[in-house]
Amino acid sequence: MKILVPTAGPLPAKENAEYIANIAKRLGAELTALHVLKEEEQAEKGEEALNLFSEAGQNVQVNVTKILKKGEIVSIIIEAAEEESADLIVMGASRGKVLAEWLSADVMTKTTIPVVVIPHELKRL
Repeated sequence: MKILVPTAGPLPAKENAEYIANIAKRLGAELTALHVLKEEEQAEKGEEALNLFSEAGQNVQVNVTKILKKGEIVSIIIEAAEEESADLIVMGASRGKVLAEWLSADVMTKTTIPVVVIPHELKRL
């Protein structure tokens, strides 16, 4: 099984990388962490976020592939999920961020791959 995890940056990755790595471990899945660049200047933060997922995967012995791409967020998420033959897309939601909710819903309606959204409130438990 393969799980695609789009990440918005280091802070969201810190909040959910460990939780998602544990999900992958329990499912016997591999993770593909994806960060979509909106601007070239974000490359360092994207790499930092991807490295947080890689470290979380190593901690629970889950293989993590890192992908850094530039483009329109929703289409890149779907494209990467298809290219990686993902069985599941796991996305984190941020409290009060309409954009995050819109992105999740947009991905859900534009792919046949199941999408799970982790509520912001659960990340803190």
